Amino acid sequence: MSGKKKTKSKKTKKAEQAETLLMITQTARNARTALSRHLLDLGLYAGQDGVMLALDEEDGQTPGAIAASLGVKAPTVTKTIGRLAAQGFLRREGSRDDGRMMLVFLTEAGRDQIKSIRKSQRKAEKAAFAGLKKKQIGELLALLSTVDANICASLSADAVPATARNAAAGTGQEPDELSSPEDVSTINAD
Repeated sequence: MSGKKKTKSKKTKKAEQAETLLMITQTARNARTALSRHLLDLGLYAGQDGVMLALDEEDGQTPGAIAASLGVKAPTVTKTIGRLAAQGFLRREGSRDDGRMMLVFLTEAGRDQIKSIRKSQRKAEKAAFAGLKKKQIGELLALLSTVDANICASLSADAVPATARNAAAGTGQEPDELSSPEDVSTINAD
């Protein structure tokens, strides 16, 4: 009889894990949608806020550096920069040290927009965490951090092709680290 209970609890755990991962995915989508709606009121599309916030942290970056910090491809960021420059929020200029390098800066209008972006973030956060206590939010953050670390670890392991692992095993060397797949979902809607 105890064998049946063990099997039942195992199936329940698997079902709960599947449901939880689905809920995490849906929650992330809904959170991004809520923020995107607030941003649309500002004339911004999803992903544009990330580029602007990256420049608010460190102005005068290359498109490649912005792309790396956001975990997306450089052509995607270049397209977003073009649109934001056309809206008057960013300006591009050549580097004084290397004329081949383009740097991106926030304009005054862009700096004003940062305040509105942060306000939109706070609205989305307030709605998301309504009714939760500070301790509950902290526990949720800790749990989600663990889940994220587990996923990242599995992606890193999956990123090294089996042939590279096998070849490295034969030589006693570690395989070269390959980059993990990029998530461009937050910036592609641009």
